[in-house]
Amino acid sequence: MTDGGYRDPSDRQDDFTAQNNPAPTPYSKLPPLPGSDAGAASSPFDAPTGVTSTGGFAAQQPTTVTPAYQAPQYQAPQHQSGAYGAAATTAPYGAPSTTPYQQPYGTGQFAAASPSGPPTGSLPPIGSDPAPGGGSGRGGSGKKLLVGAAVVAVLAGGVGGGVGYLVSDRNGTSSNTDTSIATGPTQTAQPPAAPGSVQETAARVLPSVVSITVSNGREVGSGSGVVLSDDGTILTNNHVVGGPNMQVLVSFSDGSRARARVLGADPVSDVAVIKADKTGLTPITIGKSDNLTVGQNVIAIGSPLGLEGTVTTGIISALNRPVSTSGADGQDSVIDAIQTDAAINPGNSGGALINSAGALIGINTAIATLGASTGSESGSIGLGFAIPVDQAMRVANQLRTSGKATQANIGVSVRPAADLEKPGAVVANVVRGGPAERAGIPVGALITAVNDRHITSADSLVAAVRSNAPGDTVKVTYTVNGDSKTVDVTLGTL
Repeated sequence: MTDGGYRDPSDRQDDFTAQNNPAPTPYSKLPPLPGSDAGAASSPFDAPTGVTSTGGFAAQQPTTVTPAYQAPQYQAPQHQSGAYGAAATTAPYGAPSTTPYQQPYGTGQFAAASPSGPPTGSLPPIGSDPAPGGGSGRGGSGKKLLVGAAVVAVLAGGVGGGVGYLVSDRNGTSSNTDTSIATGPTQTAQPPAAPGSVQETAARVLPSVVSITVSNGREVGSGSGVVLSDDGTILTNNHVVGGPNMQVLVSFSDGSRARARVLGADPVSDVAVIKADKTGLTPITIGKSDNLTVGQNVIAIGSPLGLEGTVTTGIISALNRPVSTSGADGQDSVIDAIQTDAAINPGNSGGALINSAGALIGINTAIATLGASTGSESGSIGLGFAIPVDQAMRVANQLRTSGKATQANIGVSVRPAADLEKPGAVVANVVRGGPAERAGIPVGALITAVNDRHITSADSLVAAVRSNAPGDTVKVTYTVNGDSKTVDVTLGTL
């Protein structure tokens, strides 16, 4: 089957597919939130009695990008069924190994419910406080968070004691005297945040970012989303809410929750739109992604591991990075990604990547992780990827109105160039009557550029084409027998 009008050799010599399609990997088990202490409020992501929430629903799928250098071994849990094992990705023609990525959206299964607990796989009732987690074999994950907090407290105490000792010693007192330090008047209020600072921007945007809990009756997990309208329209990833019989629960920054329904989900672009049963929301400001620059400061907001309203900062590391993911339904998705070093972890999927002005510039979707063992947990190593907002909103607007989305298609099947010194995508087949044939692009042509973008692989061609809309006209540069030619191609509809 073709995907986006492209094919690229993977397992068969007679049938080329444009994306590598590694076998699905198991669920990435995420630690449940620890049970709340006495008197402490429970998180809306805590599981009901007899249920263990692991911070993510759909199994993560591998994302592959063909690098121009030798890449390290990576683990690639991504949005796939947990019943499958992982398979290594082998680069064609002796090329360097591919770099798998994972979507930052973890998964887990319900533990057996206790006699007094709700039915297995159900979401907790809105307005009820879930019981503290515990009981199941995943309890140790919750303890990790508590132990970590204890270690921080011990270290802080040690630092304070050291400071007290130094001050006492300078005053000529013995080290065994009272080491308390005199302080001035207690500051009761923080000074106002400077306009444009991370503090001010985060405070302004946090009400527009939500946490999403989903269940299909057997498994439960969480992701993130951004508010598009005051009456409950929310943008997220397809791999967060896509799938049959989904129950969706949205948690807002004010602590309230509401049920939601899926208006539309597109696995090709990995974009989905849901509608929450709530009004009076704060829509996010929509920015633009066609004027971004490498090195620009960015902020990521979402719910990694179910920790709502988490804010991390970084820069744009690269633009137009082709990142390929493979869904549990066999549908490949190639995104023309914004790469960032802002920390993105499982649960951030569908969350916001914003600029310093607080405008949405991308939807956080995938991360690269250093490989461990199959099924082990992993997190950010500073390689995160987001769908550019221009592409995400084009698809979202279609999903809001019709529930379906269309993608651009050039009408060729391609394979990688055999000569590594001449990067590009070789046309293996041209669809009769398609955009490429009408423009005169022949079989055997080496496509090297789309508009002003260099094409180095099949995935980069897919990403470049899908960054446009059906009906757009692009300039395609290709070579045949060493002769270069540039033609106008009006893109079709996938």
